[in-house]
Amino acid sequence: MLELVENHRIGKPRLLRLLDEIAAEGWCRRSLYLTPVGMRLAAAAQAAPIGSPAPDAPAIQAALRAAGASDTGIALFLGQDKAIAVCPPFPLASDADFTGAHISPLTRLMRRQYLVGVILLRLGRYAVGVVRGDKLIASKTESRYVKNRHRAGGQSQRRFERSRERLIRELYDKTCQTARAVFEPFQADLDYIALGGESATLTAFAKRCPLLSRQPDRVLAARLAVERPNRKAL
Repeated sequence: MLELVENHRIGKPRLLRLLDEIAAEGWCRRSLYLTPVGMRLAAAAQAAPIGSPAPDAPAIQAALRAAGASDTGIALFLGQDKAIAVCPPFPLASDADFTGAHISPLTRLMRRQYLVGVILLRLGRYAVGVVRGDKLIASKTESRYVKNRHRAGGQSQRRFERSRERLIRELYDKTCQTARAVFEPFQADLDYIALGGESATLTAFAKRCPLLSRQPDRVLAARLAVERPNRKAL
C-alpha cells in the first residue's frame, strides 16, 4: 500500500528536472495521464477508465486521494513500489496510457508559450496583466480606498457597512472594467485567465464580473498566492 511521503508545489524549472529524472532513473513502468473527467471516472470506478491492470488500481487511487480535486488533470508515473503524481498548471488535453516513463505530454505543456490573462485582487488594490510564457506584455495596477471594518454598533455601524459594501462593489467593477480593457487586444488568443489574491474576495469578484462569468472554461480554479497585487507580483 502506497503512503504519501512528499507533497509540495514546484516551479517550471524544477518540474522539468523532475521529469528528466523520472525518464532517466528506470523505475517507472507506466505513465498515465488523466483529464479532470478521467480523474472523476477513475475515482468512481475504483480503477483507471482506460483499462488499468488490477495491480495498479490501489496506487492510482492513492495518488488521486493525495492529489485531491484538480481542474487541470493529473499525470501519474507508476513503479513497483513508488509513484509520482503531477497536477499541471494548465489542463491536459486527453487521457492517455503509456508503457514506461513517457514524459513528453507534460514537457510539451510546460514549454508551450500560453497566453494568460491575470487578475490579482485584494481589498484596496488590484493588478491586471497579460503574460505570454514568462513575459509580461501588458499590465495595469491601481489602488482604491476601502474602509476597514467598523466595530461600533447601531445605525452608525449599519451606515458604515453600507458604505463599505458600496466601495467594495466599486472596486470589483473597476477591476473588471480594467481587465476587460487590458485583455481586449488579446481576447481572441487568450488561453486562460488566472486569479490571485484573497480567496473570499476573488470568489465574490468572480460572481460580479461579467468578463469571468461569460467564459468560465477559461478561468483556472487554482488561485495564485499574492500578498500585494502590483506589477512585481504580475
